[in-house]
Amino acid sequence: MPGNERIGAVRRWRHPYALAGRAGAFWIGPLAMANLALLVAAWFLPIMTLTKFWFWSDRVSLWETAAGLLQQGEILLFAIVAGFSMVFPAAKLLTAGWVWARVDAASPGGSRAVRLMEALGRWSMIDVFVVALIVVAVKVSLVADVGVHSGIYVFTAAAALSIALMAWIGRALKHAAGGT
Repeated sequence: MPGNERIGAVRRWRHPYALAGRAGAFWIGPLAMANLALLVAAWFLPIMTLTKFWFWSDRVSLWETAAGLLQQGEILLFAIVAGFSMVFPAAKLLTAGWVWARVDAASPGGSRAVRLMEALGRWSMIDVFVVALIVVAVKVSLVADVGVHSGIYVFTAAAALSIALMAWIGRALKHAAGGT
């Protein structure tokens, strides 16, 4: 029958007992992917404008900050900024999408996934903390004035939505596994 190929492909894509097939958890995956898109947009939006000596101004994004640190040879700072504001949040959302689509919630893998989601959730706000440190470090400088822009708000919203998604997927996994 035409059209059944698509249904078969969807069934092969997700595990039959994964959260993706459960009514109360259907929206976790699409929201995780929307959150990932929001996060990536936040990387490129300006987070602040630095004004030095009243005439020189520069808009800065997370992407530009990380690239600048790498170009200047500040490998440790680059690793901290890129790791905690780009790599870790993206990996966390991709993991949430994988758990949502591929993990049998009632299996032993489901309980391991609950522990993984809880571990990832513990580190959730460190990404916003890194951006806040960047802003504070520049603000205390006597030479520059800092104006905050939309990128920091979009990034904070992506982090807050990520925390909510981690909590939601953790509860859904526990519920599917027969927990409370």
